[in-house]
Amino acid sequence: MNANVINFVYLVASVLFILGLKGLTHPRTAVRGNLLGALAMLIAVVVTLLDQHIISLEYIFYGIVAGSLIGVVMAMRIPMTAMPEMVALLNGFGGIASVFVAGAALHESIIQQDAIPMQFVVATGASGIIGAVTFWGSLMAMVKLLEWFAGAPKFVGQQVVNYLFLIGSMVLG
Repeated sequence: MNANVINFVYLVASVLFILGLKGLTHPRTAVRGNLLGALAMLIAVVVTLLDQHIISLEYIFYGIVAGSLIGVVMAMRIPMTAMPEMVALLNGFGGIASVFVAGAALHESIIQQDAIPMQFVVATGASGIIGAVTFWGSLMAMVKLLEWFAGAPKFVGQQVVNYLFLIGSMVLG
């Protein structure tokens, strides 16, 4: 694919994302905003996969069919009152995907290069940490919404443990 065409398609996807987010700000336009965001993501993913020669059109089609089937089943089976819990869970999946992408990028750069630029290491580490926090925070939000541990006693030293986890994450990152 021509680089100008690819950049133009990414620009179109970006505009669709922005319009989708704008549509999500009001209940009357939320469905249209959601559809625009989904279309933008589809366009961006397909162009990236084709541009990088990662997979063929056949596999992209299979992925679209499988994802659509899963989405339809979830839409039919999950009651509307359980949407906040489902959104929290799906948001968590996005966070863990970010962790895996950061890990794969770091692994690939270690294999291909002797010296990895510090900027890349910091950005990859931050992406992994943010993705992990998103994953666990989303799971905790889902658990709270489901009220699985309603009335459970609070942990007194939670702030200290949180700071220790933050420091440990930064050191490991």
